[in-house]
Amino acid sequence: MTSMRTFLTASLVLLVVACGGNPEPTGMSNPPAADLAAAPEQAGTSRAPAKPPAIVEESAADSSDSPIVLVAADTADANLPLAPQKYSAGQHYAVLTVAQGTSSSPDVIEVAEVFWYGCSHCYSFDPFVTKWSDELPAGVEFIRLPVIWNPTNQIHARMFYTAEALGKLDVIHDAIFKELHVNKKMLTTEAAIEDFFVRNGISSEEFQKTFRSFAVESKLKRAKNLTQRYRIQSVPLLVINGKYVTTGEEIRNFDDILAIADELIVREQAEL
Repeated sequence: MTSMRTFLTASLVLLVVACGGNPEPTGMSNPPAADLAAAPEQAGTSRAPAKPPAIVEESAADSSDSPIVLVAADTADANLPLAPQKYSAGQHYAVLTVAQGTSSSPDVIEVAEVFWYGCSHCYSFDPFVTKWSDELPAGVEFIRLPVIWNPTNQIHARMFYTAEALGKLDVIHDAIFKELHVNKKMLTTEAAIEDFFVRNGISSEEFQKTFRSFAVESKLKRAKNLTQRYRIQSVPLLVINGKYVTTGEEIRNFDDILAIADELIVREQAEL
């Protein structure tokens, strides 16, 4: 995992300004200040009123009516029988008081990248997190979770899950980012997205059967639910095993995000 660091350019060592949104009304509200005690505002960060592992299983404690609160870990909890911890809750990551389930088996550690195709920082982060994920140890699974704050996020998430359902995500994921950030096509209508898929080798018939399918609708519902449960306020970030969220005022760059995730993965491995 350490070899990933060599790919960071000098420009990425500067403060990472995460993508937030100016969401259209979706029935979500800003989390109360107490809920974000471990996720202080990052300088220059644009925040959203609420933002996703690809499908995460809920535990009995996961009732949609039960608020999931981010809090700083008790200092006593930091004295774990592990190697000295470089990163701390509240400064580098937030701790979910009720751990969320994951889509992976109990003996696997899941790392979910929460992102939005329209976010320029997510576009910049993507090649680095992809390379990093390729070097994860056995027993650690990397997934992507599209954030859903508003209708624009939602149609982009629908595009992601459509490509996944068609088995084309590996070949079309990069193309989507480039279409938005290089070709400056926002892909915010079904017609524009269908045309894009056709240009990338997927028939209109395949697209139409999948875009609003039950499988895609189910994944969208879960992604929206997790956007709220994880109290995601900006992207990109990582959620480690449904317990930790890489957010905090001391995170300065992509390297920090990945290093924090490395440390939290080791912590989770020790608990298996």
